Amino acid sequence: MMPPLTLERVGVSLGGKTVLHEVSLALQPARLVALLGPNGAGKTTLLRAMAGLVPATGEIILDGTSLQQLDRPARARRIAYLPQGHQVHWPLSAREIVALGRYPHGVTDPTRMNEADGLAVETAMARTECSPLADRAVTTLSGGERARVMLARVLATGAPLILADEPTASLDPRHQIAVMQELKAESRSGALVIAVTHDLTLASRLADEIVLMDAGRIVAHGTPAEVLTDERFAAIYGIRVLRHPTEDGGVIAPWDLA
Repeated sequence: MMPPLTLERVGVSLGGKTVLHEVSLALQPARLVALLGPNGAGKTTLLRAMAGLVPATGEIILDGTSLQQLDRPARARRIAYLPQGHQVHWPLSAREIVALGRYPHGVTDPTRMNEADGLAVETAMARTECSPLADRAVTTLSGGERARVMLARVLATGAPLILADEPTASLDPRHQIAVMQELKAESRSGALVIAVTHDLTLASRLADEIVLMDAGRIVAHGTPAEVLTDERFAAIYGIRVLRHPTEDGGVIAPWDLA
């Protein structure tokens, strides 16, 4: 069976500089994959290439079909992308923003949804604990509240591939855990979820697989135990870590410079 997402020698150049160097990767469905690496490693660029948002060489194959062969509506139904920053420039309500996740399914007016679309929106808002924000203008929300609304928009799409770029940034500790647990739950419902994160503990505890990047290349791919070694932390991040073993992967805390 062909994996749902395959990258074959994918390269990206931006401003005349090569940012990704012939990246090859194969990922299966129903997995939460943490994309790790230091700043400038190419994580966001790789995520944007998988979403079809930057020109790339090589081949990106989603469920047996080349990304280049999918028109924009088909791509939007199959791929839900959560960018960094969560910028919103219109004073729409939180519910209207989440309803944009149903646009690929034919919803052009968030105030006129059928029962299935409405249920998808309300369920996504409940899962991300932003139902109390439903009628507030998203421009009035805090950064953390807005981040949860934008994640709800992604979940409401119901796409089989979710690409989340630092989904826990700006969130308090409780919501960092809750968001990663929701992404894990989405993977358990069958989606392939790829999340960029700098949280080593959440990645080691909740991710099924780790993809570790440096300088535009994948340097390791495997289980958290296989990838997150002391040697790689020293070589890639230039740090030493403190470990506390637990039943679900252990606590990893950056401790000192290597």
